[in-house]
Amino acid sequence: MTKKLLPVWIAISSAIIIAGIVLFALLGFNLSGERPDYKTIEVKYDVVTEISENGEKSLDDTVRAAIKAQKLEIVRFESVKEADSNSGSETGNTVLVYTFSDSVSDDALAAAKSAVVSAIGNAQSQGTLPGTSEIFVSAHVSEGKAFYEAIWRGALGLAVGAIVVLVYVGVRFGIAAALTGFTTCAHDVLVTLALFAITRIPVYAFAPLLFAAVAAVVSLLLWLVQCVKMRENFKTKPFDGLTAEEAVAQSVKTSRKYVLGIAIALAAVLVVCGGVATAGVRLFLLPALVPVAAATYSSMLFGPALHVYVKAAFDKLKAKRKLRYVGKAKAEKAKED
Repeated sequence: MTKKLLPVWIAISSAIIIAGIVLFALLGFNLSGERPDYKTIEVKYDVVTEISENGEKSLDDTVRAAIKAQKLEIVRFESVKEADSNSGSETGNTVLVYTFSDSVSDDALAAAKSAVVSAIGNAQSQGTLPGTSEIFVSAHVSEGKAFYEAIWRGALGLAVGAIVVLVYVGVRFGIAAALTGFTTCAHDVLVTLALFAITRIPVYAFAPLLFAAVAAVVSLLLWLVQCVKMRENFKTKPFDGLTAEEAVAQSVKTSRKYVLGIAIALAAVLVVCGGVATAGVRLFLLPALVPVAAATYSSMLFGPALHVYVKAAFDKLKAKRKLRYVGKAKAEKAKED
């Protein structure tokens, strides 16, 4: 059944990849999180505040009026629950984040902050702004270049690691295994990117490249497990005389528990770490389940089915070389006689 199901796996993967390409062309990836080079004013009120939902609207209106008076344009606004940087749990504080373009000067940002502080103080003293707790105002300048450079370097490092694993597979297990590994690796990269485009999972900019690299590494590691088991199994007597399809199918049955075990362990680590991590780290860890799932699918289904054809082709080449060698040996022996 391994060989016969290859068209099914190709059809499924093709449908995912084509759908991903179409959605990516129309919508791109669902980019979220930090933007490179931006400036913000953050207004925070603590857990004991008496500001209600309408009170938050009054606070927002007050802040916006002060910012507008400074002739600054708000390009993005968020009302977020503050999370502890160590535990990731919510502190109970609420932060109103007003984001401006990086073209806003530092002096203009400082002037806007002062205007917001004055406006909030006046509103509280006049009783037009509900709440008894102190409200904190801060200004921030964020340069995302280093942040995104780190993502790019991480993706590049993983890609290099994938190449190293692929070379090892080729040297240790032969060109046939390396060709299958390379194909499944490319397949998993494309499927992973397509799934992010289809599911609209929010990711940081450049992060899709990082997840693609994760898919490549996990794909080759799981295929390496398959190669190890095939090498062990093909040397045993039960596998003597089996066709390429029969040999691969029998080997996959013996390796299935190892592949699933590694995949489940990786997924469990990502889920547990993502559950206790901060929101920013969680935005990396939980989406990494997508490349793990794609690699598991290819290593258990797509890869073995493809390898049947690759192994059969290389087995034929080996048989032809063996026949030529035997024929040459017989010819030389006949000459000597």
